[in-house]
Amino acid sequence: MNTVQPVVIDEVKAKIDLNGQNFDLLELEWFENKKQKLTRTTRSGKVLELRLGNLKEWQHGDGLYSNGQLIATIAIKTCLTISFPAENDAEAADFCYFIGNQHLPVFLTSPQQFAVPYDGRLFEQLSFRYGARIQLTDAQLLSHQSLRYLAKNRTHEN
Repeated sequence: MNTVQPVVIDEVKAKIDLNGQNFDLLELEWFENKKQKLTRTTRSGKVLELRLGNLKEWQHGDGLYSNGQLIATIAIKTCLTISFPAENDAEAADFCYFIGNQHLPVFLTSPQQFAVPYDGRLFEQLSFRYGARIQLTDAQLLSHQSLRYLAKNRTHEN
């Protein structure tokens, strides 16, 4: 039996600057950002073993190191989302309240543009409620865009 020994990641550096260089990518789904232990394969086929350690979550652009050598960077994959452009604060509040009752995370992908991960039943409900303004888009759902993060850190205020 031929098993591959994973490369153990012993250091993570947040949002590293690659100076235009291409490094191997470890792609994660948006919902995997808080997994404590991961064993995943990079785009080039390297098997990596990661432990979250003192970090609170994995971030897009984090550099993954083993024995001082950069092995790969994290890339959060895009996914199918339900997108809603709120025209005013009342619409934004209504949308967020409706989604909150579904117990789903809401992301602010750009000013007054909200997104949630795709769910077929929810898409039907939102389309009925908001009409053609509800759109399906591919987007990265990054943790710093979540309303929970924004409210906790007050990064949305001027």
